Amino acid sequence: MHDLTQLNFAYTPDEIRSICDQEQNRVNAGIDAVAGLDLSTVNFDSGVLALETALAEFSAGLEPVNFLKYVSPDPEVRDAADECEQAIAKLYVDIFAREDLYKVVKACETKSQNLGAVQKRLITEYLDEFQRNGLELPLEKRKQFIEKKKKLVEITTEFDKNLVEWKDSLIVSRDELDGMPEDYIKGLEKTEDGKYKVGLSYPEYFPFMQNAKNADARRRLQIKFFNRGGNRNTDLLESAIRLRHESAELLGKKNHATFVLEQRMAKAPEKVLSFLNDLIAKLKPKGEADLAEMLEFKQKDDPAATEILPWDWRYYDNQIKKEKYQVDQQKIKEYFPLATVNKGMFEIYETLLNVDFVEDTEAPRWHDSVLAYKVVDKKTKKHLASFYMDLFPRPGKYGHAAAFTLVSGYTRADGSYQRPVSSIVANYNAPQEGQPSLLTHSEVETQFHEFGHIMHQVLTTAPYTTFSGTRVKRDFVEAPSQMLENWVWNKESLSKLSGHYLRPSETLPDELLDSLLKAKLANAGITYLRQLFFGTLDMTYHTSASVNSTAVYEKLQKEIMLIAMPPGTQPQASFGHLMGGYDAGYYGYLWSEVFAQDMFTRFEKEGLLNAKTGADYRHWILEKGGTVDPSELIKGFLGREPNNVAFLESIGLSVR
Repeated sequence: MHDLTQLNFAYTPDEIRSICDQEQNRVNAGIDAVAGLDLSTVNFDSGVLALETALAEFSAGLEPVNFLKYVSPDPEVRDAADECEQAIAKLYVDIFAREDLYKVVKACETKSQNLGAVQKRLITEYLDEFQRNGLELPLEKRKQFIEKKKKLVEITTEFDKNLVEWKDSLIVSRDELDGMPEDYIKGLEKTEDGKYKVGLSYPEYFPFMQNAKNADARRRLQIKFFNRGGNRNTDLLESAIRLRHESAELLGKKNHATFVLEQRMAKAPEKVLSFLNDLIAKLKPKGEADLAEMLEFKQKDDPAATEILPWDWRYYDNQIKKEKYQVDQQKIKEYFPLATVNKGMFEIYETLLNVDFVEDTEAPRWHDSVLAYKVVDKKTKKHLASFYMDLFPRPGKYGHAAAFTLVSGYTRADGSYQRPVSSIVANYNAPQEGQPSLLTHSEVETQFHEFGHIMHQVLTTAPYTTFSGTRVKRDFVEAPSQMLENWVWNKESLSKLSGHYLRPSETLPDELLDSLLKAKLANAGITYLRQLFFGTLDMTYHTSASVNSTAVYEKLQKEIMLIAMPPGTQPQASFGHLMGGYDAGYYGYLWSEVFAQDMFTRFEKEGLLNAKTGADYRHWILEKGGTVDPSELIKGFLGREPNNVAFLESIGLSVR
């Protein structure tokens, strides 16, 4: 599959089921052929490479189909894709539980002396995968392990589906919308009796929590938001934690976190907890000062107030930024129409990475609002990859912002390179009559971040799918995108990214930019303590045999974030990261930010639009994927060992 035109997003549910069955039969036949090889004559090409190729073609055939689970407007198509994704996840468990296949890979390892570093790394990767799937266990324990893995697939699928299909909203009067901008109110659905329905999607929830003056309305909305997924998802999460722990114990590991971290940069839970606790200690005084300032602002509204309640902090954080720093996000939004942001973002990335983005109006798509682009190398004019942008909310669509791989890049059997295909999926305000989609500055940062993931996925030159694009160690995967967030805080960049929606030539005024920059670290203590709380919560869950997940959440939020959990809620029921691959890995957001800010020092020194630095970044960080250890990639790009100085300074902690 070399062209976008060969993709199809118009499958019926029955066609999805049929393709899913066909692809499973095809990959099983390929794997059977590898497993049946003579161990005395097998070599890298006939063994490991043949296995890798079979799985790469399987992935290329099914990832675009399974992607429909997250974006199709048709619920029956989403269900069929969901069934297929679950079947595939279980099939992978079976594949890596095959002893005959494991013996083939081990035989290849004994003959690997003359192989290159990446080939040896691929063999090691496969051996690890088999061993981590129980292949060194006695048969009875191996069966138990596989049962638990398959049960985890079912639990994860149900958890995700419950979240996507969760339907709830808050009915409010016009008075309870006091503080909300008119364009927000205009976009709300109205009830038959003239009231307004505030939904739980990000474009409705967060602006309400930041701007609604009525504290009780904020409280009621937050309780609904923090109960998404309900009791069922809490039960599923706790079941997953138990199953993960039991699986780790079967493999002789102390707990799930120990099992997971063996393959990460951090290596061990003790190192992660030390990293988190050190930052908590450094940031608590800043967090306490942030809360004290918020309380002062709250006491202007309520002189009897003695604390910041859970539904207060986003509101008073916003009030401080508006009053103290003159940062009015609603006013700033007027300077960030989505089309202008994308145009400027493309220009910046094109300059840095020596590519062009060309709209592809012929590409198939799954919804009329979706845009498609080709990535073309400026120098060679070669079509390298393609990507989509699906940016507005709709019922049943994935509810966060993320970058999805639809087709991975890899070297095909004929020596050609499979063009990667990826998609941004986000949920920004849709255009309204007379007004385009307008982004907050935070959403501009999100768009830059997710597009950074897209570039990591599509500019890969890794020869194997196993190492392609963002298939790097999970505690490094966010670093390339986090580094690129810095561009949205730079005057030169913002002149390209902004233009008033009524007066396009009028870019973000200096006074608004200066206000944004001054406010950047306002309440950073609370913001970062919140991230540290999530990282600690995840580690606590996954160093335990079983947990009362609500009680642990309540205790740690108050201890670390210094703000109580809303009573009568279970926020962990919608903490999708813990079921979506970040289990025992949420710390990675902050861990990778250390490397992100360190890598950015080179751009700070050499220029944010320096094409030579951008070329080095593309070569060292984006193209290689997982073929080289992240620490070596960072060292190659920086020309030195990384350190945490820039990170600590970026969050307002002096280290000099």
